[in-house]
Amino acid sequence: MKIIKTLLTLLFCMLCSTMVFAIEIDKKQFFDLENSQKTTRIEVLERASGNKVNIVDEKELKKTYEILEKMKFSNAITYDAYKRANKVNTGNYIMKFYQNDTMVKEMEITQEMIYNKDWVLFPEEKPNDFYYFAKYMILTKQNYKKSFLESDFYNNMILLEDNAVIFPNHDNYYHEQYGIMAEFEILNTVLNANAIYDVVTQTVNIDDIKNTLAGEIKENTIYVDAEQFAKLLGYRTVWDNTLKILSIQQQINDNQRWEKLRGIPKIYGNIDTLFGDMSLQKFLNIEKQQPFTKVVIKNEKTNYTTTITDEQQLQQIYDILYYTTVYQIEKQYNQADETIHRYSVTLYQNEKAVKTFSITSENVIKDEHYRVSMSTSFFDWIYRFNETAYAKALLEIWKITS
Repeated sequence: MKIIKTLLTLLFCMLCSTMVFAIEIDKKQFFDLENSQKTTRIEVLERASGNKVNIVDEKELKKTYEILEKMKFSNAITYDAYKRANKVNTGNYIMKFYQNDTMVKEMEITQEMIYNKDWVLFPEEKPNDFYYFAKYMILTKQNYKKSFLESDFYNNMILLEDNAVIFPNHDNYYHEQYGIMAEFEILNTVLNANAIYDVVTQTVNIDDIKNTLAGEIKENTIYVDAEQFAKLLGYRTVWDNTLKILSIQQQINDNQRWEKLRGIPKIYGNIDTLFGDMSLQKFLNIEKQQPFTKVVIKNEKTNYTTTITDEQQLQQIYDILYYTTVYQIEKQYNQADETIHRYSVTLYQNEKAVKTFSITSENVIKDEHYRVSMSTSFFDWIYRFNETAYAKALLEIWKITS
């Protein structure tokens, strides 16, 4: 009897080892890890926005494969088997791997899985690090190009030095090729250009210098490409793809969202991972069993403050924080101090302020002692929530003053 039990135990162990080994083999084959050094370019497409970026830097290509090699997967099944049992949703991101000019592999990435037409792999740990890596690449590398959906709340808004430009007689509109088209006469006055525009030759005369400028006549009114006109006058422009607003800035825009972000540090982990004597949960000073009762977000640039008390939204913030990926926690003196604090955030539990920290860039939060580099999901949520509330508040003011 003992011999039979022993044999069964050995057989069970062999089966388990085979299953794990099969997943490892599938992972290597799936990601073609043995040929990683031959990859010369990786194209990342964000399906929701249509934004597309390319990873070509040797260090970033290496980082891509480092993450894939370190990732553990709880399950790996064929795509056909998964499709028979589940509704197939399109991935958030599409990645195409190239060797020189030849595409050798294509895969789709969601928060729950990575798949192609043959295999579906399910990451063992939350969050899916590779999902956040793809998101990180989009955020850090994309050019904020013009895009427009009529269903968006903010349509064709133009800001000059963060103040709304009011067009009292003729509304702006969106041109698929040129972006926001605005009334030339108003823009000419507001931007102090003293320019002369010829719609027939599509040229504008600025200080006796002629430049090409797209424009057209509608209802006896001349409209021009607002962004290009501002650039010709020496202004810097930023198209905010979240709020659908064209911002015209006289000087370099100090909002770090439009600047390149830090590279991903070498250390990986999650909220329970210790970096020396510190973890994210300890840094945030939050009790896992106690929900937030209030979160206060202050935009350090505009001084606009948003207070969140809705239980569902508070739970969402807690969940995002708890499952976010932490890349590095380091003592404050190890890093040069950033001059720009985009937001300050105060967390409350049982009406007591348990933590206040600053967001200094797209993937860094800090207090007076520590800096924490983490994935972008938390920052994206804060940005959308605060900036949307701020934009709504501004719109109410603009409606009154206009």
